[in-house]
Amino acid sequence: MEVSKIFDRYKLKIADDTIYDFVRERYVHLTPEEIVRQKTLKFLMNRLGIPKDRIIVERSLGTLGVKGSKKRIDIGVYDEEGLLMAVVECKAPAVFNPEAAFTQAQNYLRELNTRYFFVTDGCSFEGFYYDTIKDIKLKEIPKYDRWYYYPIE
Repeated sequence: MEVSKIFDRYKLKIADDTIYDFVRERYVHLTPEEIVRQKTLKFLMNRLGIPKDRIIVERSLGTLGVKGSKKRIDIGVYDEEGLLMAVVECKAPAVFNPEAAFTQAQNYLRELNTRYFFVTDGCSFEGFYYDTIKDIKLKEIPKYDRWYYYPIE
């Protein structure tokens, strides 16, 4: 899904070499990847309808139950029962390697046992559903309230 025009409309709070993360409610170091992450957070909430309290940012897999792992997910989305439902991998456009980002997100999905994983560079936003046998590339990104039913309908 092409998202660059949508992402371009999102305003960010930037001060010196920091950017405000409204989910973590603090300023963080400004990087191209962080800009993509912050715009992705706005997209998830504004376009997909994900409540802010269901989103986590920059969490190590160790804190999510994967013992000994120092890897970190960019964004995670919980369902209403508190189970991790999706992982979003954000990359800066200049360094975006779709296959590497896809593999990284796919590995996180398997380690964390989530249903969905998404990959974005701020220009495109690709979604995948894992049905316990294979990954299914989503033709469209469903709103959050449809994630329990999609793409099975």
